[in-house]
Amino acid sequence: MLLSRTVRFALSPTRPVDLMCPKNNAYAAWPSAQGWHAHISLEIVIAGEPDPRTGYLISISEIDEITRRSALPLLDHAFRFGGAQELCLKPIASALKNDLPFPLQSITLVQSDFLSFFYEVSMPNHATMTQSFEFAASHRLHCDDLDAATNLKIFGKCNNAAGHGHNYRIEVSVRTLIQDPPKVRLDQLEQVVRQNVIDKLDHKHLNSDVASFAKQNPSVEMIARVCHDWLVQPIKDVGGELVRVRVWETEKTSAIYPS
Repeated sequence: MLLSRTVRFALSPTRPVDLMCPKNNAYAAWPSAQGWHAHISLEIVIAGEPDPRTGYLISISEIDEITRRSALPLLDHAFRFGGAQELCLKPIASALKNDLPFPLQSITLVQSDFLSFFYEVSMPNHATMTQSFEFAASHRLHCDDLDAATNLKIFGKCNNAAGHGHNYRIEVSVRTLIQDPPKVRLDQLEQVVRQNVIDKLDHKHLNSDVASFAKQNPSVEMIARVCHDWLVQPIKDVGGELVRVRVWETEKTSAIYPS
């Protein structure tokens, strides 16, 4: 069984963390924020068998305590003194492996709502950077070989002849070697995605303006696949490996490719 726990921190760019401060609001962050700060979280995933009596694999308070004791000083130092985010993942994972009573599987460093870094113990020299983007586009879902009634039954309002629009969100995950300087910088990834995806799709009618959808429906599933195919080689050209693309059509609907 896998157990996941997210631990949240508030880090200051000018003062070291105080591990003795009161735990006033651990939901938001502990140590608490003082002045200008960054909220950063670590998702810890461990594996093991739950105790048959308690049902616990481990108490979450114990995970929190171990994570703050082992990982927080390393994260705090990296935040205040700079360097690529990926560089702190391996030492944090090493510290957690030594202190956790169950095997560590992975950690995810979430720097913001838009940017995260994933580290898997089984791939100790790699990290996966994930960044979010957005574009607005319109489309119509329609099959020319079906009659009007069947199209309406399958696609509903999405079959509207004039089309309809979405504010799409796209999440791109890229695996790279951990090194200094980074193998793939964030600004490089953002440039690649802008040039190869955003500029092609933003404020376009996907059916009529984008050749890739001239003969296939621009469903969220197909959009994710097309974006993936557009990005594979450009990301490889800058030294990364495209892991997956996830596209949100709405807050409740998204597609991931490859699965």
